[in-house]
Amino acid sequence: MPRSTALVRALARSSAVASCMVGLLVLVGWALDVMVLKSMGAALPAMRPSAALGLLLGGAALGLRLRTSPGPVRHRLGTALALATALLGAASLVDGVITGGTGGLDALFLKALGEDGFAPPGVVPSPLTALCLMLLGPALALVDRGHPQRLSWSDGLVALALMAALTGLNGFLLGPLVTPAAAPFFQERSMGLHTTCVLMLLGVGTLCARPELGLMARLTRNTLGGFVARRLVPVTLLGPPVLGLTLVLMHLTGGLSHDAKLPLFATVVAAGGVTLVLLAARALDMLDTERMRATAALEASEERFRTFLDTAPDPMVVVDGAGRVRFANAEAERVFGYRREALLGREVELLVPEGLHGGLHGPFTAAEGLERATAGRLVSGQRQDGTSVPLEVRLSPLEGGDDATRIAVLRDVTERRDLEKLREEYVGLISHDLRNPLNTINLRAHLLQRALHERKLEREGHMAQAIIHNVEWMSTMIEELLEGSRLESGRVTLRREAHDLGRFLAEVLERDVPPDARERFRLHLADPLPPVPMDAARLERVVTNLLTNALKYSPKGTPVDVRLAAVHDHAVVSVTNQGTGLSSRDAARLFDKYYRTEDGRSQDGKGLGLGLYISRLIVEAHCGHIWVESEPDRGVTFFFSVPLEAPEAPAESESPRQRVG
Repeated sequence: MPRSTALVRALARSSAVASCMVGLLVLVGWALDVMVLKSMGAALPAMRPSAALGLLLGGAALGLRLRTSPGPVRHRLGTALALATALLGAASLVDGVITGGTGGLDALFLKALGEDGFAPPGVVPSPLTALCLMLLGPALALVDRGHPQRLSWSDGLVALALMAALTGLNGFLLGPLVTPAAAPFFQERSMGLHTTCVLMLLGVGTLCARPELGLMARLTRNTLGGFVARRLVPVTLLGPPVLGLTLVLMHLTGGLSHDAKLPLFATVVAAGGVTLVLLAARALDMLDTERMRATAALEASEERFRTFLDTAPDPMVVVDGAGRVRFANAEAERVFGYRREALLGREVELLVPEGLHGGLHGPFTAAEGLERATAGRLVSGQRQDGTSVPLEVRLSPLEGGDDATRIAVLRDVTERRDLEKLREEYVGLISHDLRNPLNTINLRAHLLQRALHERKLEREGHMAQAIIHNVEWMSTMIEELLEGSRLESGRVTLRREAHDLGRFLAEVLERDVPPDARERFRLHLADPLPPVPMDAARLERVVTNLLTNALKYSPKGTPVDVRLAAVHDHAVVSVTNQGTGLSSRDAARLFDKYYRTEDGRSQDGKGLGLGLYISRLIVEAHCGHIWVESEPDRGVTFFFSVPLEAPEAPAESESPRQRVG
């Protein structure tokens, strides 16, 4: 909460308390006939009982209005007190016009105390007091309506009430300037000093009840108008009363003659006007200085931003919501061959004919912007000479932008593609050259094992079995390298067929889990799902990998739960074990290529760390997601999802991890 708003709320609470306290004390003064409670002094007008009652009701109504969302009982009680304040003011005003203030509510109050009526002149009510109460009542009733139109009516009524109270105060203080008498001007029909002060305080408190709306919002906002108003409004309103009080004190002490009062007042008013102008000029100068400083800082920030973009090692363009280029850096000039002046204002399709990330038109949310900024997409760019260039596109919305403006980083991946092609050729060549001798070794080792078995040479037979085992392990590693290379290159065509996923999981458990460990698995199936289009052979590899890991990294004898459920448009399979769990670092990198945990390296030193990586590639090829949830010493749960319907083309969608997490 801004400091000015907190001060305004505190002023509203103080106004409500002060109004209630003054009204209550004056009523007690009339009841006990204590003059010091009725008036500020014996020579000054006393506050009428009806005015004291009105202040008490108005202060209570204001106190009930200070909450932004009051309860129904609080709301109805506040409205009733506000309307009672207005009715009391109207009745007092009518009483002053008809009876001259000698009857009505005040007379009834005094008779209830056993008094016959009012004392001689000097306590005749001022119509301004009743007028203020009649205006403040409806203003208080409209405060918590919440509608700007009603709040503007409330502010208008409060402004009129403040003008009436200020008239009484100025009449009380400035009367000696126009009359030679020592007594205040209009003493017999003027408000008491504490009456007008408390009424002004109640009016200001009503304005402060909603500091974020209406007239008071103009004073509390950190704008040019609020800055100037906070400095000039108090001086403008309080200047004349303070001046009048000073002149009255000088007159009563004999230091000022009657003839000099008006000229001195006019001179001081003129000087005050000049002072206000100078204060306003000073405030505007301060704001202008701050504006120029902020403008200079903004220009420096923009220059740094442009320098950063211009010196970036990748082509970068700033594109608006209509898909037009607003900025291009030097690297974009070099890669595409256009001068940046020729790119500004042109469609981004000039550089990327297929569009960026499915098209740039239309805004996207902050979450989508973060996802697109961190996930690149391969597209084909076009140079000025017509040749194509492979690009990886990353989009990021400009912070604070509300017009869908964003930065596109277009990374030239020509060298990376060439390296990937060489790597694929290298892996293919190595695996092909290794497979032939391994097949030969495997065949000869089996023949050797059979011959040793026939000759009953058990020790030598175990050695031959070790050779066969290691050959099979090397063949598995070669197959993993080839499968990972094929999946990474995107050249794999899935053989999708509709399968009952529940039956598929049961068959995998029966076929791929060793008989001695099969009893540890518990399969939980949700309601029957529709057939799921999937490549059964590759998805079996994923499930087998997760089941094998669950057996390997959980204590013997503990159960492993396999669950199948539907989450919106995806089927989600989870495998939960009761092992030691994973650290947050391991969980974040578990599906990375060649990554192995400490437990994995200690339990199986022969693995390459490709099992979960290949599983991720297979699931993503199905347009699904795979993830893990774990806490240390609380077990591990692996999830993967596949769409219930085969997508027409790979597309980004909401992660089932977010849906079930």
